[in-house]
Amino acid sequence: MPGSMIHLLMAHKINPDSSTLFYIGNLAPDAVTAWKEKDITHFRNLPDRSKALAELAARTPPDDDFAEGILLHLYTDWRWDTLARDEFIKTAGDGWFPQYRHELSLASIFAFHQTDWAADVMDRIYQCDKSEYGEIPGATADDLRDFISHVYEWYTETETEASSVFTPEFVERFIDEIAPEYIRWRNDNPCISVSRE
Repeated sequence: MPGSMIHLLMAHKINPDSSTLFYIGNLAPDAVTAWKEKDITHFRNLPDRSKALAELAARTPPDDDFAEGILLHLYTDWRWDTLARDEFIKTAGDGWFPQYRHELSLASIFAFHQTDWAADVMDRIYQCDKSEYGEIPGATADDLRDFISHVYEWYTETETEASSVFTPEFVERFIDEIAPEYIRWRNDNPCISVSRE
């Protein structure tokens, strides 16, 4: 779970001309508030997260921008957990979670204010009516709307220094590595059409 702005950075790297619904889909899984439920909807409770993601990819039509955004979010979380979170836990030890969340907050807010397209994208996300949202496993359209409102206010009203752990350079390297990896993975895991009689 790398934080909302890092998800938007990834979405923008994959497709700078993304639809608003693709960006919203990249935020949607974090509208799930209960931690145990979020572990389930993010496949963290499974022994093989990659298998569950491949199965979801097989059910996700690439022309459904919202669902495709959810898929990218979950893939990004999986890779972030492996490459960033788990390394942080090794260094921080017991009691790692509050510091981890703090550093993610710093990284996200700083990136928002340093990215020239971010304010426009957040405005588009905020202005989108909840009736346009797709299906959100574990959450409702109202949950997602509340989450978006919180993120919008938090980013637009807060400024901070960069994280000393998840530095801008660290985040950029992660995005630059994982974005092309995702594109290759998605090409290798296309949606499987189901014929109807």
